[in-house]
Amino acid sequence: MKYNFSFYMLIFCMLAYSSSFAQQDSISHTKAVKKALDGTIIRISDTLWFRGYNPEQGYFQKANFDKGDPRFMVANENQTFKFGIGGSVKVVAFADFNGSIANNDFITSLISIPTYHYGQFRIFANQSRLNVKVVGRIRKHTIVSFIEGNFAGANNAFKLRHAYVSFLGLTVGQTWTTFMDLQASPPTIDGEGPNNQIALRHPMIRYTYYYKDKLQVAVAAEMSEVLMTEIPTEPFKVYMQPQRVPDFVAQFKYQDKFGHVQLGAILRIMNHGDSTITKKSTFVPGGGLALSGTFHLWNSAMLYYQFNGGKGIASYIQDLSLFNYDLLPTLGAKKMNTVWMYGGYLGLQQYWTKKVHSNVVYGITRLETPADDYGYFEAHIPWYYKYGQYLAINTIWNFFDFASAGIELLWGQRVNLNGEKGHAHRVNLLLQYDF
Repeated sequence: MKYNFSFYMLIFCMLAYSSSFAQQDSISHTKAVKKALDGTIIRISDTLWFRGYNPEQGYFQKANFDKGDPRFMVANENQTFKFGIGGSVKVVAFADFNGSIANNDFITSLISIPTYHYGQFRIFANQSRLNVKVVGRIRKHTIVSFIEGNFAGANNAFKLRHAYVSFLGLTVGQTWTTFMDLQASPPTIDGEGPNNQIALRHPMIRYTYYYKDKLQVAVAAEMSEVLMTEIPTEPFKVYMQPQRVPDFVAQFKYQDKFGHVQLGAILRIMNHGDSTITKKSTFVPGGGLALSGTFHLWNSAMLYYQFNGGKGIASYIQDLSLFNYDLLPTLGAKKMNTVWMYGGYLGLQQYWTKKVHSNVVYGITRLETPADDYGYFEAHIPWYYKYGQYLAINTIWNFFDFASAGIELLWGQRVNLNGEKGHAHRVNLLLQYDF
């Protein structure tokens, strides 16, 4: 018996229809696919649509300092609500030789004096991150909320990095301090970065004004921690107290084809008391300035720089943030004083190809000593930090759209007030995958 082509097509369609009807469930029943300018969108319910990441066209408005679009996201059909999950898996292996630092980060102020010449090898992945970002539209305005953490807490516990809401230029929550210039941070495998870098996160209320995408002005009130040494004995008792005044920070940034330049200013009003329960406080002012930026040297090279200085800003400086150097005792006058600290870094980035670049970074941080107590500090605290140096040389290969590998050589030095020195060397290996 002979059958024509139409008969076979009829049988095939009936079988396909009956098979698909038998296998329907609540998800596939509502599933629909459409094409859009920014790629394929799949409907997963009557109101929510899922789309894959499209690197050619940004889907989220970038808010503050987060890295941008996650790999996948969910949105409602009219695009007024968008929800994304992203992060990275970062694995670092390092070997120390000719000096060692007992930390996964290369913190030069932790270098042993005298130098311990033993070596060590470690592998860690607790700098891997997870983040959630939600972007909504209210009339013509965008509201952004962002939460990110990593596993760098005690015993690899989850640690909050960012948690903020941003709307109409107002940012409320925890994120990078306004005194920082993340755009001027040189690329390093080392999570610490140059020792004079300003890099920390605070709870804050910040307002940012943008003018024609070139000028940015921001003012903020930030809640920071004051680092000081308590003195529980006579003749001069000093105790830490909860801070009563936030830090006030201003930021001015201008960017153009050449790169960008930023000036940051901070005012601190720090307080302490003569007991842990007293209502009386002594207030000590502090503050500083930071000049930073980037500069395009030629088509494939970029210069990164930062110079800062001030009194009572140790908690903002990478190398000094582990010590109680915001306020130091002047025993003769029985009071706490601030001391000068200053330094900077320079970084040069060179792209050899579109996916391979190398970086050289040098940083130095110096801390002055209270003049009238020089003898006291020299005699009783010989480990008092005087200055530190940091050098990083690396090459990073972005071998996939979302994956990179790299190698880095680090050298650091710490010098104490009494002239004793210590140094350390490290080799870092990186494998990172962003999603």
